[in-house]
Amino acid sequence: MSTVRTLVKNTSVLFLSQLISYVLAFFYTLYSARYLGTTNFGIISFATAISGLFAIFTDLGLSTLTIREVAKDKDKTAKFLGNHGSIKLILSITTMLALIIFVNVGTFNEVTKNVVYLIGSSVIINAFGGIFSSLFRAYEQMEYQSISEILNSVILFVGILICVFTKQSVIGVALVYVIASLAVLVYNFAVSTKNYGLIHFQADFTFWKYMILTAYPLAITSIFALISFKMNTILLNMLATSAAVGEYTAAFNLMQALIFIPTVFSTAIMPIFAKLYVDSKEMLAYSYKKSLKYLTIISMPIAVGTTVLSGKIITFIYGPAYVNTIPVLELIIWALPAIFLSYILGTSIASINKQHETVKATFMCLLFSTIGNYILIKMFGGVGAAMITVLNEVSMVIFYMYIMHKYGYSVPLRDILTKPFIASVLMGIVVYALNLELFTSVIIGMVVYFICIFVIKTFDSDDWKIIKELIPEKIIKKFNL
Repeated sequence: MSTVRTLVKNTSVLFLSQLISYVLAFFYTLYSARYLGTTNFGIISFATAISGLFAIFTDLGLSTLTIREVAKDKDKTAKFLGNHGSIKLILSITTMLALIIFVNVGTFNEVTKNVVYLIGSSVIINAFGGIFSSLFRAYEQMEYQSISEILNSVILFVGILICVFTKQSVIGVALVYVIASLAVLVYNFAVSTKNYGLIHFQADFTFWKYMILTAYPLAITSIFALISFKMNTILLNMLATSAAVGEYTAAFNLMQALIFIPTVFSTAIMPIFAKLYVDSKEMLAYSYKKSLKYLTIISMPIAVGTTVLSGKIITFIYGPAYVNTIPVLELIIWALPAIFLSYILGTSIASINKQHETVKATFMCLLFSTIGNYILIKMFGGVGAAMITVLNEVSMVIFYMYIMHKYGYSVPLRDILTKPFIASVLMGIVVYALNLELFTSVIIGMVVYFICIFVIKTFDSDDWKIIKELIPEKIIKKFNL
């Protein structure tokens, strides 16, 4: 199977699973937000954010290292599985204890503490299960990861619906997350055992040292990046009301839900980039630039369209009670194009083994995020947090592009951005002028955008060759393409 076809196969199955997951997430988020109200929904949001921050200490870059190295040499599977598993088990237990201590030291009420315990447990369990997901990715067998994601979403969807209809408390809703994570762990363990062998925990301390020293820049980068990404929710909880957290999170979740697109693509492309770095650096540079171009073509119209339709989107999804979320969404959606680019840039940097270069960049973004959020949240609340999120993500892209340029992988950013931006603006003008209902506006916007990108010749001859490679040979011969 060609590289392009392999990429499309893996991207397709991951995209399908993410699509199903996010459709289900849309409904269970809708039901839980309306059922719990802004205060209890804010508690769930805070618990998810703080648990996510602690969870990054369970990995320390080991998953990315496992994907990269096993993708290059499958004979290393057992060694990475056993040693990665041992380190991950220790880190998971330690992290959960640290989360418990943090919650008890802070001035949180009992309900918030219990919700954090439950959500935290689910996040830690999912983090430990990441050992098996790393192998699925390294072997480019993304269908197994896809099934686990769908399983998680189905359980959450059914569980939260049961909580809503049986009028359970916020504690009951949090318990559903634990049940879902346990089910996914059992599935991942069973599939991994069948395909790659039973995990035998190993304590090769020399190999542990190699893994930790090689992966620690990835770990520090992930820690800094995630803290800066989640800092707004945490500081909002400290500096504003739970209602303000809920209003901001409602917009943040809509933007964050769309991150599945670059997540899926970067997940599928990581093992390919790792092999290309060994086999053909020229092809790596070519693939890297094309990846940035295609994700820009996807992300730019989403940002413009969401800005134009933000009022209708918020009213439809959350109802009129979340009217204060509209200006937050109008701003925060502009972080999305930068996030799309940063995912590919980060994956590319890890693929060329220059992950140590990202530590300084992400630390600077963390400082900027912390200070900026503290100042602007006090001044503008959720809108201020949205401003900093956008600026922080743009800064990250600039730093990452500098690193890639430093090692000979420059990008003609103006060529990548200009045509998708022009097409998106034209689409936004048409949608705004027509002022139709939400779904009609989305359909018309998509049609207008695709017409525009074809008219202004966004796709070059190489792009058409790639598209042609994806078409079955029977169709090519039949229509003489």
